[in-house]
Amino acid sequence: MADPDWPVRTLLDRLRPATRQELLTIGALVRYPADRRVIEQGAPDNHALLLLDGVVKVQVTDESGETGLLGVRGRGDLVGEMAAMDGSRRSATIVTCGDVVARLITSNELMAFMHRRTDMFVELITMLNERLRWVNDRRRDFLARPAAERVARVLAELVQAHGTEQAGGWVLGVPLTKVELASIAGMKPRTAEKAFSDLRRAGVVVSHVRRDVLVPDLDALRRFGGM
Repeated sequence: MADPDWPVRTLLDRLRPATRQELLTIGALVRYPADRRVIEQGAPDNHALLLLDGVVKVQVTDESGETGLLGVRGRGDLVGEMAAMDGSRRSATIVTCGDVVARLITSNELMAFMHRRTDMFVELITMLNERLRWVNDRRRDFLARPAAERVARVLAELVQAHGTEQAGGWVLGVPLTKVELASIAGMKPRTAEKAFSDLRRAGVVVSHVRRDVLVPDLDALRRFGGM
């Protein structure tokens, strides 16, 4: 049963009420300031973070030292669950976008909870499967679509998940640079600049000021991206 207090399709939205309420009592309440690395790629720790308020970025750094953005997670989402489930080193870095409140759940606590609450296990596997499907979609976009359309598709999904509607249109509200947004779509900084120029010329992105994005018409952005 969905809970209107949590964004649609997040883990907390998916869970049964009793499971959700119990999960909210697991672990320790933690608070982080903006721009804090709360999980570090390659680290051996294995706790998970259940986000109660705020937004985080999921980043990866390759062998050359270049960093790319994999995605954005917000309230109701669980991050760090892969290492918590299999004990492996961290596969990505999690950075806060503004103040974040979360519950820090140890690996033992998470695994014991999933044994008690099988619907938690099912919903978590479903969520991981959807994230993998999303990554595969981005790979297909890379092969089949020009840069501006790929950015439009990523931006439309992020705005729909995390944005707010204002008088002039939709604002993403997450402090991401053009390069970070474009890196989700698998492109380099120079290509990102051209892609956003194309979006501005098409009128589907009006501005990119103070690390925010204004989308005057979300449906028009989706059409531009062939969605």
